[in-house]
Amino acid sequence: MPTFAMKNKIFSLIEQYDSIILFRHVLPDMDALGSQFGLAYWLKKTYPQKQIYVTGSANALSNELQLSFDTIADDTYTRSLGILLDASTANRVDDENYKLCDFTIRIDHHVKTESFCDLEWIDEKASATCEMLGLLLMEKDCSKEAAQMLYQGLVADNVRFTTTSVRKETFQAAGFLFEKGADVVQADRINFSSTLEDFQYETMIRNKAKVSQKCMTAIMETAEYLPLMKTFAKAKEMVYALSGVSSIEIWALFTRMEDGVHYSASLRSKTIDIRDIAQAFHGGGHACACGIKNLTIEQVHEITDQLAKRSTM
Repeated sequence: MPTFAMKNKIFSLIEQYDSIILFRHVLPDMDALGSQFGLAYWLKKTYPQKQIYVTGSANALSNELQLSFDTIADDTYTRSLGILLDASTANRVDDENYKLCDFTIRIDHHVKTESFCDLEWIDEKASATCEMLGLLLMEKDCSKEAAQMLYQGLVADNVRFTTTSVRKETFQAAGFLFEKGADVVQADRINFSSTLEDFQYETMIRNKAKVSQKCMTAIMETAEYLPLMKTFAKAKEMVYALSGVSSIEIWALFTRMEDGVHYSASLRSKTIDIRDIAQAFHGGGHACACGIKNLTIEQVHEITDQLAKRSTM
Protein backbone atom coordinates (compact mmCIF):
# COMPACT_ATOMS: atom_id res chain seq x y z
CA MET A 1 0.00 0.00 0.00
CA PRO A 2 1.49 3.40 -0.93
CA THR A 3 2.17 5.71 1.98
CA PHE A 4 0.16 8.90 2.22
CA ALA A 5 3.32 10.89 1.46
CA MET A 6 4.15 8.82 -1.63
CA LYS A 7 0.61 9.11 -3.01
CA ASN A 8 0.70 12.87 -2.51
CA LYS A 9 4.07 13.18 -4.27
CA ILE A 10 2.91 11.14 -7.27
CA PHE A 11 -0.41 12.93 -7.70
CA SER A 12 1.22 16.33 -7.13
CA LEU A 13 3.73 15.67 -9.92
CA ILE A 14 0.97 14.47 -12.24
CA GLU A 15 -0.91 17.71 -11.56
CA GLN A 16 2.19 19.81 -12.36
CA TYR A 17 2.85 18.54 -15.88
CA ASP A 18 0.79 19.12 -19.01
CA SER A 19 2.66 16.35 -20.83
CA ILE A 20 3.15 12.84 -19.40
CA ILE A 21 4.93 9.90 -21.05
CA LEU A 22 4.41 6.31 -19.86
CA PHE A 23 7.24 3.78 -20.22
CA ARG A 24 7.61 0.06 -19.41
CA HIS A 25 10.08 -2.78 -19.90
CA VAL A 26 11.13 -4.38 -23.19
CA LEU A 27 9.25 -7.43 -24.49
CA PRO A 28 6.21 -6.44 -22.43
CA ASP A 29 4.03 -8.96 -20.65
CA MET A 30 0.49 -8.29 -19.47
CA ASP A 31 1.58 -6.58 -16.24
CA ALA A 32 3.76 -4.16 -18.22
CA LEU A 33 1.07 -3.41 -20.80
CA GLY A 34 -1.72 -3.43 -18.23
CA SER A 35 0.04 -0.93 -15.99
CA GLN A 36 1.09 1.26 -18.92
CA PHE A 37 -2.28 1.43 -20.66
CA GLY A 38 -4.37 1.18 -17.49
CA LEU A 39 -2.64 4.28 -16.13
CA ALA A 40 -2.83 5.97 -19.55
CA TYR A 41 -6.60 5.43 -19.72
CA TRP A 42 -7.01 6.80 -16.18
CA LEU A 43 -4.90 9.86 -16.95
CA LYS A 44 -6.73 10.62 -20.20
CA LYS A 45 -10.13 10.36 -18.50
CA THR A 46 -9.08 12.35 -15.43
CA TYR A 47 -7.05 15.01 -17.25
CA PRO A 48 -8.50 15.42 -20.75
CA GLN A 49 -6.55 18.66 -21.17
CA LYS A 50 -3.15 16.95 -20.71
CA GLN A 51 -1.10 15.24 -23.41
CA ILE A 52 -0.64 11.57 -22.46
CA TYR A 53 1.82 9.45 -24.46
CA VAL A 54 2.49 5.71 -24.42
CA THR A 55 5.89 4.65 -25.73
CA GLY A 56 7.67 1.41 -26.60
CA SER A 57 7.92 -1.25 -29.30
CA ALA A 58 4.98 -3.45 -30.22
CA ASN A 59 5.10 -7.20 -29.71
CA ALA A 60 2.77 -10.17 -30.27
CA LEU A 61 0.80 -9.48 -27.09
CA SER A 62 0.30 -5.77 -27.75
CA ASN A 63 -0.75 -6.57 -31.32
CA GLU A 64 -3.21 -9.18 -30.08
CA LEU A 65 -4.71 -6.57 -27.73
CA GLN A 66 -4.73 -4.01 -30.56
CA LEU A 67 -2.67 -1.53 -28.56
CA SER A 68 -0.76 1.22 -30.34
CA PHE A 69 2.24 3.30 -29.27
CA ASP A 70 3.09 6.93 -29.86
CA THR A 71 5.98 8.44 -31.81
CA ILE A 72 7.38 11.23 -29.65
CA ALA A 73 9.57 14.19 -30.60
CA ASP A 74 12.71 14.90 -28.54
CA ASP A 75 11.42 18.26 -27.35
CA THR A 76 8.29 16.55 -26.01
CA TYR A 77 10.41 14.35 -23.75
CA THR A 78 12.25 17.32 -22.27
CA ARG A 79 9.06 19.05 -21.09
CA SER A 80 7.34 15.89 -19.87
CA LEU A 81 6.90 13.88 -16.71
CA GLY A 82 8.06 10.33 -17.37
CA ILE A 83 6.45 7.44 -15.47
CA LEU A 84 8.32 4.12 -15.73
CA LEU A 85 6.26 1.02 -14.97
CA ASP A 86 7.28 -2.57 -14.19
CA ALA A 87 10.93 -1.92 -15.14
CA SER A 88 13.44 -3.50 -12.76
CA THR A 89 16.61 -2.05 -14.29
CA ALA A 90 17.51 0.89 -16.51
CA ASN A 91 18.67 -1.30 -19.38
CA ARG A 92 15.25 -2.98 -19.53
CA VAL A 93 13.32 0.23 -20.18
CA ASP A 94 11.85 0.15 -23.70
CA ASP A 95 12.86 3.65 -24.88
CA GLU A 96 16.01 5.07 -23.36
CA ASN A 97 14.72 8.58 -24.05
CA TYR A 98 13.14 8.46 -20.61
CA LYS A 99 16.45 10.04 -19.57
CA LEU A 100 15.42 13.20 -21.43
CA CYS A 101 12.28 13.72 -19.35
CA ASP A 102 12.14 16.72 -17.04
CA PHE A 103 11.27 14.46 -14.08
CA THR A 104 10.85 10.69 -13.77
CA ILE A 105 8.79 8.45 -11.48
CA ARG A 106 9.34 4.70 -11.23
CA ILE A 107 6.57 2.36 -10.03
CA ASP A 108 7.68 -1.28 -9.80
CA HIS A 109 7.33 -4.49 -7.82
CA HIS A 110 10.66 -6.15 -8.62
CA VAL A 111 13.49 -6.47 -6.11
CA LYS A 112 15.37 -3.18 -6.14
CA THR A 113 18.91 -3.50 -7.47
CA GLU A 114 19.46 0.05 -8.70
CA SER A 115 17.95 3.54 -8.74
CA PHE A 116 17.44 5.34 -12.04
CA CYS A 117 14.49 7.71 -11.55
CA ASP A 118 13.99 10.92 -9.56
CA LEU A 119 11.16 9.42 -7.47
CA GLU A 120 10.83 5.67 -6.96
CA TRP A 121 7.96 3.74 -5.41
CA ILE A 122 9.13 0.13 -5.17
CA ASP A 123 6.99 -2.47 -3.41
CA GLU A 124 8.79 -5.81 -3.58
CA LYS A 125 5.93 -7.52 -1.77
CA ALA A 126 3.35 -6.63 -4.42
CA SER A 127 2.31 -9.38 -6.82
CA ALA A 128 2.19 -7.02 -9.81
CA THR A 129 2.75 -3.42 -10.79
CA CYS A 130 -0.95 -3.38 -11.74
CA GLU A 131 -1.73 -4.26 -8.11
CA MET A 132 0.24 -1.20 -6.99
CA LEU A 133 -1.66 1.04 -9.39
CA GLY A 134 -4.97 -0.43 -8.23
CA LEU A 135 -4.04 0.51 -4.66
CA LEU A 136 -2.83 3.95 -5.76
CA LEU A 137 -6.12 4.75 -7.51
CA MET A 138 -8.45 3.27 -4.89
CA GLU A 139 -9.80 6.61 -3.74
CA LYS A 140 -10.06 7.94 -7.29
CA ASP A 141 -12.65 7.51 -10.01
CA CYS A 142 -11.56 4.81 -12.44
CA SER A 143 -13.08 3.98 -15.82
CA LYS A 144 -14.04 0.44 -16.80
CA GLU A 145 -11.42 0.57 -19.56
CA ALA A 146 -8.63 1.40 -17.11
CA ALA A 147 -9.87 -1.13 -14.55
CA GLN A 148 -9.92 -3.88 -17.18
CA MET A 149 -6.30 -3.35 -18.21
CA LEU A 150 -5.11 -3.17 -14.61
CA TYR A 151 -7.02 -6.30 -13.60
CA GLN A 152 -5.68 -8.24 -16.58
CA GLY A 153 -2.12 -7.34 -15.61
CA LEU A 154 -2.72 -8.16 -11.96
CA VAL A 155 -4.07 -11.69 -12.50
CA ALA A 156 -1.52 -12.44 -15.22
CA ASP A 157 1.50 -11.74 -13.02
CA ASN A 158 0.17 -13.61 -9.98
CA VAL A 159 -1.29 -16.41 -12.16
CA ARG A 160 -4.85 -16.22 -10.87
CA PHE A 161 -3.76 -15.39 -7.29
CA THR A 162 -1.56 -18.49 -6.95
CA THR A 163 1.96 -17.07 -6.45
CA THR A 164 3.71 -16.56 -3.13
CA SER A 165 3.55 -12.78 -3.59
CA VAL A 166 -0.25 -12.70 -3.23
CA ARG A 167 -1.29 -10.83 -0.07
CA LYS A 168 -4.31 -9.10 1.46
CA GLU A 169 -3.65 -5.95 -0.57
CA THR A 170 -3.74 -8.02 -3.78
CA PHE A 171 -7.39 -8.84 -3.17
CA GLN A 172 -8.14 -5.27 -2.11
CA ALA A 173 -6.81 -3.99 -5.43
CA ALA A 174 -8.64 -6.71 -7.36
CA GLY A 175 -11.88 -5.95 -5.53
CA PHE A 176 -11.58 -2.26 -6.33
CA LEU A 177 -10.97 -2.97 -10.02
CA PHE A 178 -13.90 -5.41 -10.08
CA GLU A 179 -16.16 -2.75 -8.58
CA LYS A 180 -15.03 -0.36 -11.31
CA GLY A 181 -16.14 -2.75 -14.03
CA ALA A 182 -13.30 -5.19 -14.72
CA ASP A 183 -14.66 -8.30 -16.45
CA VAL A 184 -12.97 -11.24 -14.73
CA VAL A 185 -14.14 -13.75 -17.35
CA GLN A 186 -12.70 -11.66 -20.17
CA ALA A 187 -9.43 -11.23 -18.26
CA ASP A 188 -9.14 -14.98 -17.76
CA ARG A 189 -9.84 -15.66 -21.44
CA ILE A 190 -7.26 -13.11 -22.60
CA ASN A 191 -4.57 -14.29 -20.19
CA PHE A 192 -5.05 -18.04 -20.07
CA SER A 193 -6.84 -19.27 -23.20
CA SER A 194 -4.71 -21.27 -25.63
CA THR A 195 -4.78 -21.41 -29.39
CA LEU A 196 -4.36 -24.76 -31.11
CA GLU A 197 -0.77 -23.71 -31.92
CA ASP A 198 -0.16 -22.92 -28.24
CA PHE A 199 -1.49 -26.34 -27.27
CA GLN A 200 0.73 -28.09 -29.81
CA TYR A 201 3.82 -26.18 -28.70
CA GLU A 202 3.11 -26.87 -25.03
CA THR A 203 2.99 -30.57 -25.93
CA MET A 204 6.34 -30.25 -27.72
CA ILE A 205 7.91 -28.59 -24.67
CA ARG A 206 6.64 -31.34 -22.37
CA ASN A 207 7.91 -34.04 -24.72
CA LYS A 208 11.39 -32.48 -24.61
CA ALA A 209 11.38 -31.94 -20.85
CA LYS A 210 14.09 -33.58 -18.75
CA VAL A 211 13.92 -34.20 -15.02
CA SER A 212 16.83 -34.07 -12.58
CA GLN A 213 16.16 -34.29 -8.85
CA LYS A 214 13.01 -32.16 -8.38
CA CYS A 215 13.77 -29.92 -11.34
CA MET A 216 12.27 -30.05 -14.84
CA THR A 217 13.83 -28.23 -17.80
CA ALA A 218 13.37 -27.99 -21.55
CA ILE A 219 15.60 -26.47 -24.24
CA MET A 220 13.76 -25.27 -27.34
CA GLU A 221 15.34 -24.44 -30.69
CA THR A 222 14.30 -21.90 -33.32
CA ALA A 223 13.21 -24.55 -35.81
CA GLU A 224 10.88 -26.00 -33.19
CA TYR A 225 9.09 -22.85 -32.10
CA LEU A 226 8.91 -20.72 -35.25
CA PRO A 227 6.33 -22.85 -37.15
CA LEU A 228 3.90 -22.69 -34.21
CA MET A 229 4.76 -19.60 -32.17
CA LYS A 230 5.97 -17.40 -35.06
CA THR A 231 8.16 -15.29 -32.75
CA PHE A 232 10.82 -15.78 -30.09
CA ALA A 233 8.98 -13.32 -27.83
CA LYS A 234 5.93 -15.56 -27.64
CA ALA A 235 7.84 -18.83 -27.44
CA LYS A 236 9.90 -17.78 -24.42
CA GLU A 237 6.73 -17.08 -22.41
CA MET A 238 5.58 -20.71 -22.52
CA VAL A 239 7.37 -21.77 -19.33
CA TYR A 240 3.99 -22.48 -17.73
CA ALA A 241 3.84 -25.66 -19.85
CA LEU A 242 6.22 -27.22 -17.31
CA SER A 243 4.29 -26.15 -14.21
CA GLY A 244 1.83 -28.02 -12.02
CA VAL A 245 3.72 -31.29 -11.53
CA SER A 246 3.37 -32.35 -7.88
CA SER A 247 6.89 -33.80 -7.55
CA ILE A 248 8.63 -30.86 -9.27
CA GLU A 249 9.77 -27.85 -7.22
CA ILE A 250 11.68 -25.90 -9.90
CA TRP A 251 11.17 -25.69 -13.65
CA ALA A 252 12.87 -23.77 -16.44
CA LEU A 253 12.43 -23.12 -20.14
CA PHE A 254 15.46 -22.23 -22.28
CA THR A 255 14.64 -20.75 -25.69
CA ARG A 256 17.05 -20.07 -28.54
CA MET A 257 17.16 -16.31 -29.11
CA GLU A 258 16.72 -14.47 -32.38
CA ASP A 259 20.49 -14.21 -32.92
CA GLY A 260 20.54 -17.98 -33.42
CA VAL A 261 23.39 -18.34 -30.92
CA HIS A 262 22.26 -17.55 -27.40
CA TYR A 263 19.40 -18.70 -25.18
CA SER A 264 16.99 -16.93 -22.88
CA ALA A 265 15.91 -18.57 -19.64
CA SER A 266 12.59 -18.41 -17.81
CA LEU A 267 13.04 -19.86 -14.32
CA ARG A 268 10.18 -20.71 -11.96
CA SER A 269 9.74 -22.40 -8.59
CA LYS A 270 6.91 -23.19 -6.21
CA THR A 271 8.50 -21.73 -3.08
CA ILE A 272 12.31 -22.02 -3.37
CA ASP A 273 14.24 -18.77 -3.87
CA ILE A 274 16.14 -19.02 -7.17
CA ARG A 275 16.84 -15.33 -7.71
CA ASP A 276 20.54 -15.59 -6.82
CA ILE A 277 21.08 -18.17 -9.56
CA ALA A 278 19.59 -15.80 -12.13
CA GLN A 279 21.62 -12.87 -10.81
CA ALA A 280 24.85 -14.86 -11.10
CA PHE A 281 24.24 -14.95 -14.87
CA HIS A 282 23.23 -11.27 -15.12
CA GLY A 283 19.51 -12.00 -14.88
CA GLY A 284 16.99 -11.17 -12.22
CA GLY A 285 13.37 -10.95 -11.21
CA HIS A 286 11.47 -12.28 -8.23
CA ALA A 287 12.30 -14.98 -5.69
CA CYS A 288 10.29 -17.63 -7.54
CA ALA A 289 10.17 -16.19 -11.07
CA CYS A 290 13.31 -15.03 -12.88
CA GLY A 291 14.63 -14.39 -16.35
CA ILE A 292 18.05 -14.41 -17.99
CA LYS A 293 19.18 -13.44 -21.51
CA ASN A 294 22.16 -14.13 -23.77
CA LEU A 295 23.21 -17.51 -22.38
CA THR A 296 25.57 -19.93 -24.09
CA ILE A 297 24.59 -23.59 -24.22
CA GLU A 298 27.33 -24.28 -21.67
CA GLN A 299 25.74 -21.79 -19.29
CA VAL A 300 22.34 -23.37 -19.89
CA HIS A 301 23.71 -26.72 -18.69
CA GLU A 302 25.43 -25.04 -15.74
CA ILE A 303 22.19 -23.35 -14.68
CA THR A 304 20.30 -26.61 -15.08
CA ASP A 305 22.75 -28.32 -12.72
CA GLN A 306 22.43 -25.53 -10.14
CA LEU A 307 18.63 -25.60 -10.30
CA ALA A 308 18.59 -29.37 -9.83
CA LYS A 309 20.75 -29.08 -6.71
CA ARG A 310 18.62 -26.23 -5.37
CA SER A 311 15.40 -28.20 -5.96
CA THR A 312 16.16 -30.62 -3.12
CA MET A 313 17.02 -28.01 -0.50
